[in-house]
Amino acid sequence: MWFSKPRSIPETEVPFFDWTSEDHSVGVSVFDKDHQRLAALMSQIHTTLQAKHDRDLAKKLMETLIHETQAHFDHEESVMMNVDYYEREAHAAEHAALIQQAKAMLQKVHGGGVSALALPNFLKTWLIAHIQTMDRKYSACMRRNGLR
Repeated sequence: MWFSKPRSIPETEVPFFDWTSEDHSVGVSVFDKDHQRLAALMSQIHTTLQAKHDRDLAKKLMETLIHETQAHFDHEESVMMNVDYYEREAHAAEHAALIQQAKAMLQKVHGGGVSALALPNFLKTWLIAHIQTMDRKYSACMRRNGLR
């Protein structure tokens, strides 16, 4: 018996990093907004590489992502200092290590030694783990000090 070829049903496009309050919120709106922006940039890089195949634009976006990540870390660390967060130094050390790793990986991307998809994949994995462990630890302290 002959059957017609099944029609292709387009899948709903899921962002590379689908930020959700349930999974990623730290309970401090300013930092949640920063995290959402970083997630959106990671998704934009991924789309630029996968759909548009524009490696040059992706590299520029990666530089922007690293710059915005550093600005976010600086802000977070400043607030931690202002509220006298007890784990600030360990948190800042983790931030510094990430920036160093991200810059080294970007250099490898520029040199062609690693896939351009390596950086957004690495940052997504790192950021999710960091938010769910380190960042969630500071939320109670910050909320006690008036940050929501």
